[in-house]
Amino acid sequence: MAILPLPIELVLNVVTCCLPNNDEILIPSDPVTKTLVSFTLVCKETRRLANRYLRERCIYLDDDKRLSSLLLQVPTRPDLRKIEWVFLAPFNESIDDQPTSTWVRELLFYTSATLRRLVVDIPFRSLYPENDHLDVRRILREGFKRLECIEEFVSVQDELYLNEWPDTPVWANWPKLKRLALYNVMADDMFWESVAKSQQLDTVVLTRADSLRDANMKEEYRKHTARPLKVLIVNVQDDQVRFGNMIRFNWDIVDREKRMTIMLTNVEYSFEYTNMDVREACWKWIRIEAERGTLWSREGEVVQHLPRIAHPNVAELP
Repeated sequence: MAILPLPIELVLNVVTCCLPNNDEILIPSDPVTKTLVSFTLVCKETRRLANRYLRERCIYLDDDKRLSSLLLQVPTRPDLRKIEWVFLAPFNESIDDQPTSTWVRELLFYTSATLRRLVVDIPFRSLYPENDHLDVRRILREGFKRLECIEEFVSVQDELYLNEWPDTPVWANWPKLKRLALYNVMADDMFWESVAKSQQLDTVVLTRADSLRDANMKEEYRKHTARPLKVLIVNVQDDQVRFGNMIRFNWDIVDREKRMTIMLTNVEYSFEYTNMDVREACWKWIRIEAERGTLWSREGEVVQHLPRIAHPNVAELP
């Protein structure tokens, strides 16, 4: 009795069903990644679909060797120019590395027309402009500025510290940006203006941000737009900004409809048990949330408007 082959549609459905339901980034050692690689060897149709899923979910470049290896394949693999999602962490403790910086720029140039999601774990602030003798900050800035299709961006260790004063933040040049996560950004008046002028931006995650006690977040944002915005402020409990330390006296006036939602969430931390400092604990939290694809759906305690209190000397009208 002849063995009938499985319909190709059924085989392709098996390939699709391998993917997790969430938006998790799949690391090279993940069984799903290995399964997709195996399907690239079965036939032309499974190779086409598996390669597509690998480009969408499995580009995990956590050292310079993986990055350079991928770039070497681009001339013979035009499909690698269609990458949609990347985890990028090719540096060690410093970005003062011209070859790796150039590779990062090449990757971003190649993928600028298709890259929608990018998570970077890069120590941008390890090199200040006055010490940048190899011009690597300019090289990196050129690459990141090219991201014309980026929709989601996470910077684990920094605020993407590459702009030149008084230039606007690099991310403010991305026309399709919808979700943004930064570490230790200066969340001052200029920052909220840039957020407001990013016309597609609807979610901002700020980990250990500065100036939260000095800037009237809602007032500065609502000066420029009435677009709804979700803001999640992340920190360890001991360092988290308190409601009473925020400038909120006029929120009922500037945001009467409460279109801007500001929430606080705490990172669980204990040096006694983790042997990490506060920064490392927050870096780990943001990286795990980004890799799992759960960051943007995270919520916390909503910062409420101040209650309205009638003045005791003002008589009530009949």
